[in-house]
Amino acid sequence: MNDHDPSVRWTGIPIAVISAALVSVALTAFGLELARISGLLALGLNTVVVAGAAPTVMRWLVIPVWRWAVYGAGVGAVLSFVALAALAF
Repeated sequence: MNDHDPSVRWTGIPIAVISAALVSVALTAFGLELARISGLLALGLNTVVVAGAAPTVMRWLVIPVWRWAVYGAGVGAVLSFVALAALAF
């Protein structure tokens, strides 16, 4: 199956949605517990976690199925930061 096959998109979208949900819930739960100590600490440590995982996750973009999980993880991280900023402050 090549990268231009339309069926890959319909297989990949559920993978992206699931990975976005998992990443956003995990990062938000981690951040909210840290926010009990300090909101800035929560945002700072979540930034360190995402920045630390980014190089490894970005290497997975060349693998067709994992590419969708990377897209979902990116969306989940952004959603987590938005939720954390709204809930922690």
